[in-house]
Amino acid sequence: MFAILILLLATCSFAISLDDEKSSSVSALPTFQGQDSKFQRSSVVSEPLKLETAVDSTYEVGPGDYFEILTPKGFDVVQVSAEGNISIPSCGMVSVNKLKLNEAKDSVKSLLVSKYDERYIQVQLVRTKKISVTILGAVKTPGRTSVELQTRLNAIIIQSGGFMAMADRKAIKVFRGSDTLNVNYVDFETWGHGEQNLMLENDDVIYVPYVNSSNEAIAIETPVSNYSMPYVEGSTLGEYLDKISGVVETKAKWAKVKKPNGPEQVYEIAAARDLRLEPQTKVVLWTEDPYVYVGGAVAAVGKALYTPGQHAIDYIGASGVTIITGSWRRVSRIRDGKSESIDPYKDEILPGDYIEIPRSIYESVKDVTLFLASLLSVIATAIIISTY
Repeated sequence: MFAILILLLATCSFAISLDDEKSSSVSALPTFQGQDSKFQRSSVVSEPLKLETAVDSTYEVGPGDYFEILTPKGFDVVQVSAEGNISIPSCGMVSVNKLKLNEAKDSVKSLLVSKYDERYIQVQLVRTKKISVTILGAVKTPGRTSVELQTRLNAIIIQSGGFMAMADRKAIKVFRGSDTLNVNYVDFETWGHGEQNLMLENDDVIYVPYVNSSNEAIAIETPVSNYSMPYVEGSTLGEYLDKISGVVETKAKWAKVKKPNGPEQVYEIAAARDLRLEPQTKVVLWTEDPYVYVGGAVAAVGKALYTPGQHAIDYIGASGVTIITGSWRRVSRIRDGKSESIDPYKDEILPGDYIEIPRSIYESVKDVTLFLASLLSVIATAIIISTY
């Protein structure tokens, strides 16, 4: 009886050892051990990797793609070879080149079911092959770069640091082989027209031109530099300024806006941001507080802090003019070296203007009378002295 028990135990041990040997003969799936640490997976990881960019079922698999495979042994990552194959030790090799994504997954699964229960097999695309594109022109970091397949135009623009302020977003060109594709990126930004946000292909060359200042450009002068920007219908000054790198750091306080068919107007920068600009509008930003200069028949000759919306009469009154000494009716304004008579109650005053208030007629006549009286007194004194 004891001998029979020993024989049964030996038989069980031999059977278990055969199972272990069979299991160990299926080597682990090849794991990518590159620099990207997120691909260095172990069998204890509980959830699969995720794609950096979304792909659809029409995606065509090819060399350079990476698949993550889940089996009862754990997670592993395999790469599609240059010949378009996926090789799995102890299971074999399967060609997935130019197959649609779902077709490639099914092909890999059909290879794995020879060793594993289909219920415990998962195949996921975790990294797509790279393509090379070149972006040139009015972007902050032009050059050639590698991106994921199915990358769109907006992604490469973001990756290149974004547009320069002078970029003509309406006239982007994509050179693809012998074809030239014209892109109005403003339609995508403003109206969400997805057809303008092209899907990139390998060896595409994207050219972002600089705006032609002779067209409907918006000219913006900051304390640091001058910019010419393409006109975008309905855009506000704030939206244009947001496209200029570093404009916030200038700490501009004021904006002088000159529309093509209108007078100059000055605004505090906070109020100016909501202004909708017309084509060929010129904007000047500055950081110093603006002043208006007042001279002539006033008590306090000198400069007064500019206040938007005030007229000459306001500055004259603040400078202490009186009806007796000064004339309200003959006020002149000097701007850019030119003097002109103005209506102190209506005409616009801008920073840097010089307002001159002449002396009243009464004061002028009084001065002449006093001068003549003094002159006659001198003459009379001279005559009296000469007679003695």
